[in-house]
Amino acid sequence: MASKKEDTKFWQQLHNDAIEEPAKEAAEPQKKYWGTVFPVKDFDKVADAKALRQIVMEKDVNEQKLTDILAHRSQNQRMEIAMQYEKDFDDDLIGDLVHALGADNDFGRLVWALMTPPRLYDARCLRGAMEGTGTDESVLIEILCSRTNKQIKKIIEAYSFATNFDLKKDLEQDTGGNLRSLLVAMLETDREDKNVDYTVTLAEASTLIDEELEPTLEKILATRSYAHLRQTFLDYQRLSGHHIMEMISRQTGGFLNPTKDDVKEGYLAIVKCVLSLPGYFAERLYMAMMGFGTDEDTLTRVIVSRSEVDMKKVADIYERRHGKPLGAAIADETSGAYRNMLLALIGQE
Repeated sequence: MASKKEDTKFWQQLHNDAIEEPAKEAAEPQKKYWGTVFPVKDFDKVADAKALRQIVMEKDVNEQKLTDILAHRSQNQRMEIAMQYEKDFDDDLIGDLVHALGADNDFGRLVWALMTPPRLYDARCLRGAMEGTGTDESVLIEILCSRTNKQIKKIIEAYSFATNFDLKKDLEQDTGGNLRSLLVAMLETDREDKNVDYTVTLAEASTLIDEELEPTLEKILATRSYAHLRQTFLDYQRLSGHHIMEMISRQTGGFLNPTKDDVKEGYLAIVKCVLSLPGYFAERLYMAMMGFGTDEDTLTRVIVSRSEVDMKKVADIYERRHGKPLGAAIADETSGAYRNMLLALIGQE
């Protein structure tokens, strides 16, 4: 595992890349697609629905046939297949898939994730992170600190619809202290979308140095645009001589103050998303596979959520950072149909 100094240096490079990216994209003749799952050409939802019906009715499910269909259809196409399936067979495709595969195994949960609308899937993951004994703060942080204003509004609605609970009330009940304040702020605050005001970024960088850290940090992380925050972080480094991540690590957690480690993770997650969303998710995948055991739920959640967004960039950053292709890492840490589906979703079959 890289040292903290090497880690900070790598994130500084991603920060520089993010600053330069708008100009590079503007120079491109057409916008690139960075996902690894594409809408299939000559899409035939009737044929797909019929094929899936045959698969779920078999005594032994042909997992490879299932992968060949679901991993090579876009989210919208999967939803069209599900509607066609209900029309043709008067049955619920997701229910039939869960019945055929089971919900207590990694492959079954991956298929369920692929067949669930993103807002509803995020809502279910949030509820799952707070159900039962204990709370999985890392899941709450990952979802709420990486989604856009529009996505979070949809998640709030889906959470209420799917669970009959209120997301804000559940967060307030299941988290505490500054982490609760940060997560609620991510729910309720609209992030700006306007041009960078360099006078304001410089003033806010100075405030982060001169005043109590956490109230100011939470406010700007929750409300400012990503472009604004990138400039603020640059200004902070020029004024203080330290990267913003070093400051957060030093002042918001550690051995002498372990109760603040959760909110430190939250602050750092937002900073990393600002610097590079693909970089943040590459790190989440690495952490899910490092050490003893594998966090399959995180692998599933990240790969499904990024497969039609920026998985090519995630895989590229993963390999640059860790010297190993993402597909090779997944192949080493998983097995069977689950492994095959994940590799298909990242385009490394």
